[in-house]
Amino acid sequence: MKGLLISLLVLIVIASAAVGASAIVHINLAEDLEMANAKGLEEGYDDGYENGLIEGSIAGYQEGSKLGYQTSSIETEDAEKMQNIFFIYNPTYEEVQNILNNNELNTVQEVIDYSVINGIRSAYVRCQSVPNDPNGKIYLYEFVGFETVDRGFVIIEPEIHREVIIKLGVSYSGLNNLEPFSHDDTISKITIVW
Repeated sequence: MKGLLISLLVLIVIASAAVGASAIVHINLAEDLEMANAKGLEEGYDDGYENGLIEGSIAGYQEGSKLGYQTSSIETEDAEKMQNIFFIYNPTYEEVQNILNNNELNTVQEVIDYSVINGIRSAYVRCQSVPNDPNGKIYLYEFVGFETVDRGFVIIEPEIHREVIIKLGVSYSGLNNLEPFSHDDTISKITIVW
């Protein structure tokens, strides 16, 4: 009977220790969970604020630019209307893709004219190839550039309806995975006219 009491006492001590350890672990886990929830809430709020600020700024810039493009009148001191003023804006990448996918715009001039008519700021981009032709010919490549508000400077080639990359000292066809030209198309000079 004495052995049974000792065994029972040992079991009670072990069970009490296990319950105590379990309570401590539970308290620590609850505190860790509460801290993790607070940290997650703070990080989520910060990320949401930052993303919302960026998206809101882009949307506000676009709406403000489009609103500014609308015709406005300036009055002189004599209250006579002098002239209409038009404002242009930098497009979004999606607007550039819409221009690029417009099958009616096949030349640089057509794209630039379309952009001006629609209040979109565009640039004439001209690249010159290395002048090593035996006859002294210099080859020119013409593109249209747009400073997009969400993806930076984008260059398009209207004739092939495609976005392209240009870089000094690099082959134009090689850089854009085009069929190689019969001449050296390494770009030696880039001119951008806004």
